[in-house]
Amino acid sequence: LIGTSAWLISTAALHPSIADLGVSVVGVRFFGISRGIFRYLERLVSHNVTFRLLARLRVWFYEKLEPLAPARLMEYKSGDLLARVISDVETLENFYVRVISPALTAILVAICVSIFFASYYSTIALVLIGFFLILGLILPLLSQIVSRKPARQLITQRADIESQLVDGIQGIADLLAFGLGKDRAEQIASTGNQYGATQKQMARISGIHSALVTLLTNLGLWTVLVLVLPQVTAGNIQGVMLGTFALMTFASFEAVNPLPLAAQMWNSSREAAKRLFKVVDAEPAVREPLRVNSDQPPIPNYDLQITNLTFAYPHQNIPALQDISFTVPAGRSVAIVGPSGAGKSTLANLLLRFWDYESGEICLGGAALKSLNQDEVRKRCALVSQNSYFFNTSIRENLRLARPSLSQEEMEAAARAAQIHDFIVSLPKGYDTFIGEQGIRLSGGERQRLAIARMLLKDAPILILDEPTAHLDPLTEKQVLDTLFKVMRERTSLLITHRLVGLENMDEILVMENGRINQSGIHHELLRIGGLYRRLWDLQNQILYQDINR
Repeated sequence: LIGTSAWLISTAALHPSIADLGVSVVGVRFFGISRGIFRYLERLVSHNVTFRLLARLRVWFYEKLEPLAPARLMEYKSGDLLARVISDVETLENFYVRVISPALTAILVAICVSIFFASYYSTIALVLIGFFLILGLILPLLSQIVSRKPARQLITQRADIESQLVDGIQGIADLLAFGLGKDRAEQIASTGNQYGATQKQMARISGIHSALVTLLTNLGLWTVLVLVLPQVTAGNIQGVMLGTFALMTFASFEAVNPLPLAAQMWNSSREAAKRLFKVVDAEPAVREPLRVNSDQPPIPNYDLQITNLTFAYPHQNIPALQDISFTVPAGRSVAIVGPSGAGKSTLANLLLRFWDYESGEICLGGAALKSLNQDEVRKRCALVSQNSYFFNTSIRENLRLARPSLSQEEMEAAARAAQIHDFIVSLPKGYDTFIGEQGIRLSGGERQRLAIARMLLKDAPILILDEPTAHLDPLTEKQVLDTLFKVMRERTSLLITHRLVGLENMDEILVMENGRINQSGIHHELLRIGGLYRRLWDLQNQILYQDINR
């Protein structure tokens, strides 16, 4: 458009025949209209492709996170993971729109303009190529080198401030209770100032390169003019082409103007990609069997057999479990009790394949747990943990996690069994009441009863109950346990607890201490023979007696 317009204006100044201007007039109209159309289409296509890729990247990243949970993800803060899946993925938007596209455009423009100039005078084509290399290669390379460190810091500092904000918001009640709200605010402000300083440094680099680009663009324009003028004077090039060469040179350099910024964006994009791949390239703590799901053998029964099981968490020298062996026949119930840190919850994590064990064996229905697909194992297990997670949605949707197709009657029956139905119907919106992030609008006991209702709805053949009555008052605890014991009679069940309540209903009790099985037997036998179980029982009754007297 610029080149044709320059030729048209220069030629029209000489008052030629209108027929000599016809093609150029049509060309100006065509390029003027098509410029807007093609610019719109370019933005539409490039951003459409970019946003589709970013959406796929987020799904891809989440899919890669699932096999790493929960073992590998314990190495990362929740705020840091949020920064990777949101901010780092958004940074990659720059890679497609501001790195790849400008570079390809600059190469295409440089080739086309150089060929056009060479058809008139090869020297100016060579000069043009030289300035293109300086503006499109050397300057971006210098920008990339200078901005490498601050670009890396920018990504890291942004992740730090997002992590601090997430931690601060989640723990704001405790921070205020301990009078540390101001300290947290100052810490976030300090990180924010560092982030702002790095942004200023990147802006200074961009400003310097913008000045250099402007200087070299004008220098290239004047160099072309100086070389073309003698050729025009000598009659080798028509005078009307002088404006065309000048303006085409100036306009073509616009294609390389974004390349220094593209070099900076390349640093940020590369650092963001490194952070993403650092997570997704991590080896899962639990490996799937080599055979595909279609080859998964059927599980004949739900006997649990644990033989010589030993397990230690990474970076810990003392094993959490040492030489554990016991069997839970299908339909039987076993309680695992002991003081905190005895390894009870670790056993539940291994049974659900959240962690993998190296020594010993766990068999389900006669098949080694490692030979079974993780999803198949978890599909057959229902878990109530000490800290069950609840999503920021309604009670109904949180219960439907167990079984999406459940009816209202089934939902209410499970809630009644868990002693929480009356509470739910007393809420303004009943089962459609939103409970906030992590169920924050519910008390600890209400969350625990809701978790039990969700477990009942799953109706799995294997129950793993890790402190299921935590946060419950004694009366509600007895009512909930009565319901659980009825359900447990029909299923293979593990009750993990430090509260020795209702254990006379269990088929066997295993007493753990320091990662080992200290005692085993039924409730009355263990009380009679004494030992750790008897001491725990006496201590619990002593505490209860003191509470009653108060």
